[in-house]
Amino acid sequence: MRLLILGGTRFLGRAIVDEAVSRGYDVTTFSRGHSGHPGRGVETIHGDRTQLADLEKLTQRDWDGVIDTSVLAPVHVAASARLLAERAAHYTYVSTISVYADYPGRPVTEDSPALPCPPDAEGTEETLGYGPLKAGSERAVQAAVSGRALIARPGVIVGPHEEAGRLTWWLARLARGGQVLAPGRPDRPVRATDARDLAAWLIDNTRRGIPGVVNVPGPAGVTMGDLISACDAATRADRAGDAEPRWVPDETLLAAGVQPWSEIPLWAPDTPDLAGAWRVSGDRALRIGMRYRPLADTAHGTWAWQRQLPDPAAPPHAPDRPAPGLGADREREILASV
Repeated sequence: MRLLILGGTRFLGRAIVDEAVSRGYDVTTFSRGHSGHPGRGVETIHGDRTQLADLEKLTQRDWDGVIDTSVLAPVHVAASARLLAERAAHYTYVSTISVYADYPGRPVTEDSPALPCPPDAEGTEETLGYGPLKAGSERAVQAAVSGRALIARPGVIVGPHEEAGRLTWWLARLARGGQVLAPGRPDRPVRATDARDLAAWLIDNTRRGIPGVVNVPGPAGVTMGDLISACDAATRADRAGDAEPRWVPDETLLAAGVQPWSEIPLWAPDTPDLAGAWRVSGDRALRIGMRYRPLADTAHGTWAWQRQLPDPAAPPHAPDRPAPGLGADREREILASV
């Protein structure tokens, strides 16, 4: 199978490339070449998707599938999709559950309304907003590749090479040991998808030519207690002492001004604006082959990668984003008050 990956050098794109190459597929990546690595056994084409002359480099051949992992303005996604519509048998656009107008305040399914944004909108993630930008880009792909496009809407993506600092922050925190601030209660749901599992599923669906809109929110039945236990087990051999979770009620954390999600990754307290954070329908993905590995496997695999970095205690994150998580002094201050 001949695959074109728009991106393919960072996190999910990298996982897609690695999976495709491991299957013996003919893989080409198209990116600016400013970050990440192209991977072994991969043809690399450098270009800027905002420039038509660069995009035209892709029109010299046909593709069995195109997978687009970008965060670009809809107008640029539209240009790529239109140009490749007659060159690709199938087109996958990796979107997000953040496109839903009611998310994260209410439960959502694939039929829930998406945020308004036209398919030719210009701007950036900062000016349009992440959810609207992705919603407009979905519309651009659907208009250009009608009936042959898969719109994948993942939730939280974790795993080796993660840049958002979610699972990696928890791993780094458990690796330090001592008293660990654990938010809310241990039985609260948490959902996340290993990038390697998502990559395998995307390639499977490209091969099968499956169209439509599909949520990939992560497996049900996993809790915050499971997350902390998995990170504890993965890092235990690399720390001197024990790690002791101390569960602090939502109300206490909110009263102290702690910010959900950013200061404590994956913490979604019982507040109206976050009531639907983990209530995203994922049945459709399971019916068409999505399989999630155990969280313990993801934690061990991610820590095995993370501990090889120059500073495993400083979770890697995208350079254009602030470092995630509570600082050590702030954590001690909150724990001392309860």
